[in-house]
Amino acid sequence: MNFRRFFLSNPKKISTDAALLIVPLAALFILGPMVITNQAIFMELAVYIMLADALNIVYGFTGYLPFGFGVFFAVGAYGTAILITHDAWPVGASIIAGACFAALLSLLFTPMLRLSGAYFAISSMAAFEAVYLIFSNTQLTFLTGGPYGITFTQVYNPNLDYMIAAILAAVSALVVLLISKSTFGIALRAIREDRFAVELSGVSSLRYRTYAWLISSFVSGIAGGLYGWYLGFFYPEAVFSLTDFSVLVIIFVLFGGRGTVYGPVIGTVILFLAYQLLSLYSANLLLIIFGVLLVLLVLFIPNGIEPLFRKIVKTIFPPGGSD
Repeated sequence: MNFRRFFLSNPKKISTDAALLIVPLAALFILGPMVITNQAIFMELAVYIMLADALNIVYGFTGYLPFGFGVFFAVGAYGTAILITHDAWPVGASIIAGACFAALLSLLFTPMLRLSGAYFAISSMAAFEAVYLIFSNTQLTFLTGGPYGITFTQVYNPNLDYMIAAILAAVSALVVLLISKSTFGIALRAIREDRFAVELSGVSSLRYRTYAWLISSFVSGIAGGLYGWYLGFFYPEAVFSLTDFSVLVIIFVLFGGRGTVYGPVIGTVILFLAYQLLSLYSANLLLIIFGVLLVLLVLFIPNGIEPLFRKIVKTIFPPGGSD
């Protein structure tokens, strides 16, 4: 594939958008732990930004919503842990390999991409549950730790992990930026608007959706590996959480604006920090609020708050607005 043909963009505009992504994120991840003095919160925030960007690639650009999206996150975490524990692989290589395992799993699930709407969403959830049952099975305790969890504290290094996660959160946002400005991104948007018209024009929508699916699962797997490394020990429920790593991420993307560059990052930062604040008071209230928020987002602001942010950016930087 010709790279220059695949990514036809205005370099100046991309550089402006990249700066608008990187500078605020750098300030957030450098100054945030100093203000709140809780690195774990910002570590989770970096992971959620990566997950939101990953989901945005497959859901925001193609319109295919996988409710079981968190399965790639969990496989990335387990792949990393298993390679470190059983094969003594270096952490970096283990995280990359874990992400490759997630991408391979997504290839196994590509037949689901022939489905659409609720059928695709439900089938992805069923796949999530099936993989969870495999990893938590007591017969695989020798490999995955089964329901008892897996430990690899010998490589525990939260400060280095946090630094890498913060950098990769910015990189994931840049990946979304490149896709949004590319012919690949244009094709994905066209598939989202009218898949059948795209196929009638001679373009294989399945092939482009598969590319998006692979990229999304790989990024999600990287996030899972980083999160598992930060924990050092986790049970299956810690990474196979449908609420935490699928539903919440969907809400973050919807709130920010799916299919946009800034939206997933903005939505994740605002709602994740609000989530942390509300969780101090009542977990039950938290679930009610986010449930109501999801309904309101779908009904009243399906485009999220990104358009408002885009107007602000264009006002401050007229030559280099977002989309």
